[in-house]
Amino acid sequence: MAQFIGMVFRSTAVLCIASSLTSMYRIDLMLVFVVAFGIVPWRTFWSDVGAVVWTATVLVGTHVFLEWRYWYPSPEISALIEPVAASLRMFLQNRIDQVATGVLHGFLYGVLLGDRSELTPVFQDGFRSLGIAHMLAVSGFHVGFWVVLGRPLKWIFRLRKVRLFYVLFMGVFLCLYAVVVGAGPSVIRAVGTFCFAAFALQMDWRIAPLHWPLLVAWMMWWFDPEVVQRVGFQLSFSAVCGILIGLNGLPAGEFLQSWQRESLQGTKLSFLVPVQVSLSAWTATLPLVMYHFAGASPYFLIGNLLIVPFFVAYIWSALFAILFAPLLPSKVLEVWNSSFEWWVDWVLKLAEGISQQGLLEFFSQAYLQ
Repeated sequence: MAQFIGMVFRSTAVLCIASSLTSMYRIDLMLVFVVAFGIVPWRTFWSDVGAVVWTATVLVGTHVFLEWRYWYPSPEISALIEPVAASLRMFLQNRIDQVATGVLHGFLYGVLLGDRSELTPVFQDGFRSLGIAHMLAVSGFHVGFWVVLGRPLKWIFRLRKVRLFYVLFMGVFLCLYAVVVGAGPSVIRAVGTFCFAAFALQMDWRIAPLHWPLLVAWMMWWFDPEVVQRVGFQLSFSAVCGILIGLNGLPAGEFLQSWQRESLQGTKLSFLVPVQVSLSAWTATLPLVMYHFAGASPYFLIGNLLIVPFFVAYIWSALFAILFAPLLPSKVLEVWNSSFEWWVDWVLKLAEGISQQGLLEFFSQAYLQ
């Protein structure tokens, strides 16, 4: 039954979201039907029938829903959530202010708080040149840090009767964090897919990972059909769906949704997963990037495989510093900030060099010098 519902729902999500993009990109709906019903892993006759009936019902009902969807007690919910989220944001801001200065301060504000106001155009252009601009948009990449930090909760609630409390506590925290960083489409997608995927994993439900981001996308579309026209929404869901299709049948696909280590049991050649993820995300988002930004970086593999890991190390060290800021010596923080500035300076020079000269020429000249 769950598999049947999943097959119906995936086709429904494709049709509903595509219906809101036809005017923006002039998509031929016949092509949409081929995508929705022509992909073998989710196609059966009755699932096709169910998807058509359900999609028609939803599309007709959306116009009615627009008239009463604000009946929900959103002011009361906001009054409950926003003060707590403001306190969490203030705590993170104060701790970042204590431990970071200069370039590192702006970087941490960007990747942990969603505030890129301190990042210079040169900094952001350098990240785009290397194909790693996704690091600066809070999404599943960043949510994963907090999920890993919450891993001790999983051990505390390890007994079967109470293990859903782990999903509850992490879900509440991540919802607050989503508000802290501005509740953009990418972070809502990441938090929503984590909650659904982690819940399903704890309940031992075997549902294809691709179901969860499409479920979140459909819920976002149902509440606000115009959200799908935002570039952030399109890039985020294109990337994650491309990754999950590229990792189809592999344990890493489920891991990237739930961030639960059990998903990787029995995985072979795990060192190839970052390559698969980068290639899949780049391929899936390439048409959108070319359409909206008139170009895509050909150096995305170098950026994601060789440069991103060092930034990940700084983010982990930053989380450690945020948690234990009062205990850290000022000399250690000074060296830490200086090393980051040196690293960023090298990365930006690399980005500028390969943009102007090309990869091979840049490294050949650097070798000769």
